[in-house]
Amino acid sequence: MHTGNILDPIHGLIKLSEIEKWVISQKPFNRLKRIKQNTFLYLVFPSSNHTRFEHSIGVMHLAYQIYINSNNNYLAGNYKKKKYKSDSPKDFEFCSVKDILGEKEDIFIQELRLAALLHDVGHGPMAHKFDQYTLTGKELFEILKSEEDLNKYDENFKNIIKNEKKRVNHETISCLFIIKIIENLKNVSLKNSIKFSEEENLIIKQLDPIRIIKMIEPKFSDVKIEVNSIDMTDYFNSIISSFPLDADRMDYLYRDSYFSGVKYGIYDLSRLLMSFVPIKIKNKITLCIKESGIDSVIRFIQSRTHLYNQVYFHKTNRAANLMLDFICKDIVSGKSVIDAKTYLELENFYWENSDEIFLWNTLKNKLVTGTEKLNVLNELLERKLWKRVYQTKIVITPTDKIENLKNLKEIKQQISDSISKLKDKNIYVAVDNFPNKVFKDEDKSKIKIAKKTDNNYIIEEDWKNFNKELKILECEIHMFRIYLRRQFNTPEEFTDYKNQILIEFAPIIQKLNEIK
Repeated sequence: MHTGNILDPIHGLIKLSEIEKWVISQKPFNRLKRIKQNTFLYLVFPSSNHTRFEHSIGVMHLAYQIYINSNNNYLAGNYKKKKYKSDSPKDFEFCSVKDILGEKEDIFIQELRLAALLHDVGHGPMAHKFDQYTLTGKELFEILKSEEDLNKYDENFKNIIKNEKKRVNHETISCLFIIKIIENLKNVSLKNSIKFSEEENLIIKQLDPIRIIKMIEPKFSDVKIEVNSIDMTDYFNSIISSFPLDADRMDYLYRDSYFSGVKYGIYDLSRLLMSFVPIKIKNKITLCIKESGIDSVIRFIQSRTHLYNQVYFHKTNRAANLMLDFICKDIVSGKSVIDAKTYLELENFYWENSDEIFLWNTLKNKLVTGTEKLNVLNELLERKLWKRVYQTKIVITPTDKIENLKNLKEIKQQISDSISKLKDKNIYVAVDNFPNKVFKDEDKSKIKIAKKTDNNYIIEEDWKNFNKELKILECEIHMFRIYLRRQFNTPEEFTDYKNQILIEFAPIIQKLNEIK
């Protein structure tokens, strides 16, 4: 039962259950109010100060809307099939997940909403950037050993951590926080059931943290999300995380556009919600988009591409990110910035470190006084951002993809050599080559296309070859930029530095022009 309300500028009124209200108040989630959705984007777009907190609530709302609408779309289609006496597809069938779940629907809906709500709960300060500085797999396993209720999930974490020497991503930390939150929720419910209604206490007892995590990260467990021997894993996972669209992408496109003040991320949400429908292939349920909604999907993909090119790839935003990379380079090769041996110490680190505290306090304390890294950090905090001296845009299409990507790989080594040579002259530069892959994660997509043929449907799985419009979108966009640290005081000094950089990078620039 949804008894709470949140008024959101993007989605309007969002309803919350008592369980969700309790989860939102917990430290791992509540701290997201102090983690910006887009790290340094506010340096370019001043109103872009929105956080992971409201984004996560928006994803929960959209995940529920996809669930509701996909089942309603099935009912509408089923009515038309009976009315016009249409044949049923042979290799699959449209279905109602609501009917399959039956009396268990309330439990699975609550788990879906919690999975969507908590999908970003593992983000540290500076959001995605923090994945480069967080715990290694080995450090995380040490924390798991420190508590009995976490240690029992050791094998699950081994499913998603293949190399203990590498740093874990925020999705892995999310898994850890989800387990703790759900376990604590059950303890609170048992100890003080007056906090929740009798109906919600029954749901809490049946909540499964592994099922919730599998809706976000299917590899976490080999056990499928099943109801009456029907595999529902792909269906729930597709709602939260899938190519070409999911509740996560659908929320951040609208939200980032709104708060940045640009129109690039606007798409037809209503038409997309009309296009979702569940399908059953053998004993597996997944999400499907009807062919009639493909135009809206194409516009969605284009909106995302434009937002990346014009907003996320903005030269000033990327300059700030490059400065942070420069500052943290040694930290990346060493131990984590997190000094935590137990879960409580880990949770406290995340709780105490907002974006600002991480930059102004935690990171500063890790750097040696008087070093260039500390000086660059102070420049970043004072918004003395590195200045762009060169830029070119490279679009790699499917026909020239293999050869050009090989050339880009060879160029990377030359870039490193040129940066070192300039550093010997006391000229600090950074090179940014941030690719926007339009069909990123396409191979992992579980969403199918229901193509209309005469009076029936067939299933298509190859998104990029479904039609010419989608095929055209299959490309990689590389924005190649060279930045100079602000070690100049006059326009003449800047021009002198710029000329030295362009002379050093001339062979690389020539190769880039050949790729273009």
